[in-house]
Amino acid sequence: VQVDRRTLPEVSRLSIGEIAAFFDDLELPVHAAVVVDQVLREIRARLRYLVEVGLDYVTLDRLTGTLSGGEAQRISLATCLGSMLVGSMYVLDEPSVGLHPRDTGRLVGLLENLRDLGNTLVVVEHETGVIRRADHVVDLGPERGEHGGEIVYDGPGARLTHCRASLTAAYLSGREQLEPPPARAVTPRTARLRLAKFTRNNLNDFAVDIPLGRLVCVTGVSGSGKTTLIRDGLLPALLDKLGDSAANGRLAKLTGWRSLESVMMVDQSSLGRTPRSNPAVYIGAFDDIRKLFAASPEAKALELPTGAFSFNSAQGQCGHCRGTGFEKVEMQFLSDVFIKCPDCNGRRYRNHVLEARLTPPLAKRVGWNIADLLDATADEAISFLGGYPDSRPAARARAKLQLLSDVGLGYLRLGQPVNTLSGGESQRLKLIRSLAEAQGKETGPTLYLFDEPTTGLHFDDVRLLAKVLHRLVDEGHSVIVVEHNLDLIRQADWVIDLGPDAGDQGGQLTAEGTPAALAKTRHNHTAKALRDG
Repeated sequence: VQVDRRTLPEVSRLSIGEIAAFFDDLELPVHAAVVVDQVLREIRARLRYLVEVGLDYVTLDRLTGTLSGGEAQRISLATCLGSMLVGSMYVLDEPSVGLHPRDTGRLVGLLENLRDLGNTLVVVEHETGVIRRADHVVDLGPERGEHGGEIVYDGPGARLTHCRASLTAAYLSGREQLEPPPARAVTPRTARLRLAKFTRNNLNDFAVDIPLGRLVCVTGVSGSGKTTLIRDGLLPALLDKLGDSAANGRLAKLTGWRSLESVMMVDQSSLGRTPRSNPAVYIGAFDDIRKLFAASPEAKALELPTGAFSFNSAQGQCGHCRGTGFEKVEMQFLSDVFIKCPDCNGRRYRNHVLEARLTPPLAKRVGWNIADLLDATADEAISFLGGYPDSRPAARARAKLQLLSDVGLGYLRLGQPVNTLSGGESQRLKLIRSLAEAQGKETGPTLYLFDEPTTGLHFDDVRLLAKVLHRLVDEGHSVIVVEHNLDLIRQADWVIDLGPDAGDQGGQLTAEGTPAALAKTRHNHTAKALRDG
């Protein structure tokens, strides 16, 4: 196939912007134009939408698995625009995920275009730029979990900031703000990692110095090369130096790493699809909880070992549902239906296991069995386990659960399946697991790498997350965060900004320094967002 003297494979390697320009300028003979007129209109329209959402740098042969979260979101939005539906309702869940504040402005413009076509848009969102331009806002709260679920504001977006009961309004109006970050200067004597001679995607012979023992944010517009730098460059290079033979660290040269003993990547990947894993199991608190129950007088009288308190063990799990607490009813033409197990009523365990109860003298609530504890929130379980001050398993479990509360996840129920958690909850749970594993161990300096940890987080959740990240640094670790959230960027000790734009026009180190110094940089998208935000 020949297209303007290019074969189809050659055309597929062009960017969307180049292809859009080609089709805009394409002139065909009259007889051919009549035949393909409608096809050309569709092609031009869909390419125009992709350009409008800022994806002009993406090549046609780009694999979807290599797209960032923000790029994938914008492609989905361009598909909606291309459909040109009228009188429809669109429900969007965090469409600003992975977007730089500059790109968020484009996103809002596109959403408004959909609205102006006669459609209704319901958007679940935490991004300031989207909330401020909403026609109508429904704010839920007043807090998290069982302390939320109420409508605290339902009205015009312009009047939201006047609502005193809304935590969202408090942050938007400036009544609530993140605490000022600790003063940790980066001086010429500060130890640094140096990554050099790295070439991948739009990064060409890239080099950068990264301060250690600090909170560092890597910023830049979507597609500028941030994730490539950290995930494909720094992480495998450091793993290779630390002895991981499977890591392909030869893509870059790394120096200054010897003060680090380990590296931990916390990304947005799923925790798993199995409903058998839950927060208590995932962070390692459930082992200690089972030991505590096995040591109870009732368990000893019934001769119940530690394994009997696991719903994954044949010793303790319900024989009908095998410890899931529900049974699946397969429907021939509809989605499968899940109902409570008729034998255990969703409790997961055999009846004789549930007879073993803990009644600590200092707890607010008494008489809990293992199913009661799994049905409790992390905050409730912390209070309950505090009634066993002399029990080492209770103390270890309580310390791990306290980490959940520290990052704003105290509302999670210990037995909630991890496959029902949101992206933001999942990422914070990964961080907690790493911290829980380090408790009680003499761990050396660790480099923590985060890919958009504020995904799905409210302003107040960002505040709690920032506290945990600062605590990691204060304990002697190093933290690098790929981030677009301006509140978290302002908490950083050092900012590394990539750009100036996306794709072939990105991949350069445009600025580095403190957030205050970066904000003074001219002709820089992140600096402008810091000044305007």
